[in-house]
Amino acid sequence: MILAAGLGSRLRPLTTHLPKPLVPILNRPLLWYLIRQVRQAGIHEIAINLHYRGEQIRSWLGRGEHLGVEVTYSEEAELLGSAGSLGRIRPFFGNEPALIVHGDILFDVDLSAVIQYHFSRAALATLVLHPAHHRYNYGKIRVNAHGQIAQFVDQQAPWVSGPLIETLFTGVQVLDPAVLYAIPAAGVAALTTDVYPSLLTNPSRLYGYLMHGYWSDIGTPRRYWETNMDAVGGRVGSAVNLPPAEDDLRMAPQVHGRSAGVIRPPVAVPPGIEVQASACVGPKVILGEGCKLARDVRLVQSVLWPRVRLGRGVTIERSIVLNDVAIPDGSHLIGKIVSSAGIADL
Repeated sequence: MILAAGLGSRLRPLTTHLPKPLVPILNRPLLWYLIRQVRQAGIHEIAINLHYRGEQIRSWLGRGEHLGVEVTYSEEAELLGSAGSLGRIRPFFGNEPALIVHGDILFDVDLSAVIQYHFSRAALATLVLHPAHHRYNYGKIRVNAHGQIAQFVDQQAPWVSGPLIETLFTGVQVLDPAVLYAIPAAGVAALTTDVYPSLLTNPSRLYGYLMHGYWSDIGTPRRYWETNMDAVGGRVGSAVNLPPAEDDLRMAPQVHGRSAGVIRPPVAVPPGIEVQASACVGPKVILGEGCKLARDVRLVQSVLWPRVRLGRGVTIERSIVLNDVAIPDGSHLIGKIVSSAGIADL
């Protein structure tokens, strides 16, 4: 199951008109990468819960055939929380363990290995953990070398011996049917506050799988921008690497015009976008479909969504420009988010 119902409040204005799982990473919706990761683990039946602007997810994904999966939707009139969402559709999982993935993350981890790890330990729950706890203000999870979780935020498991490693929870987990069927079929509940801490009140098989690849929580505009910079810069491993049969969206286009502008890789520029004379694009720039750039434009470390129009002499650095925005001639934007509603600091 991919949890996709959240409001995305911390990510606004990027999510003012768009659900969080559809924000673009390298010109593809984040949800595209998550489904691809799940499919590569051999899973083809996926449930997705919907609430905020869920009709956009349904319209983009349909039944999932074009991505090689079969999608079941769970419409939530009111947000149920991560555990409540599972309880509402628990018959979907049958009597098999369930892989649960939050819909606002980008990660480079072998899900098949995670599932095998879960089975090898006969775990009730296996949480994928990352050692980069110092980069986020999350509650710490402490785990020993055997993968036994000794602390989940404030809840301790004194029977688990160390030495212990401090980690954070990535939002990827595998749950045994016993855990799924202990969740009430109705009501609001969260895995992180109502389920996992309770598993530590008595000796239980709560395990952590420590990953070392790329992981990012795309919860704020700043983290969204950083993730795109990581992606275009080739720092995210298999999280976005496309199979050879698919177009590599990081390829620069042929530059048109009598005198070519300058493209400084890495960039992601779809075919058909003209980089005019005296313009300079890159490094680390992502342009969406239908963007138009006038002469003397300078772009550095920025993400432009589809159909952005830049006037002559515009300079944009370390910024995000949302779809259908027109930037007037001579504008200089550094560290900004630009939307139809106005300009804010990144």
